[in-house]
Amino acid sequence: MSTKDMVDALITRAKNLNEYTITTDVPENFRFNGVIPFDMSITDGIIYAKVWALEFDEAVKTFDQYLETCR
Repeated sequence: MSTKDMVDALITRAKNLNEYTITTDVPENFRFNGVIPFDMSITDGIIYAKVWALEFDEAVKTFDQYLETCR
């Protein structure tokens, strides 16, 4: 893949990103670890995180991977 193709693919991806709100219960051993890469809040034991992705399943996967680093 050429540099131009890679840049075009990144620009296309950026143009098609959507913001999804992921909600989940706060895990038992949850601790903030480093930079928080999402607009996130915790209310009454529920995490609300705004995640940018192409589709909802990708947003969930991205947030789940982040939660794994906080345990």
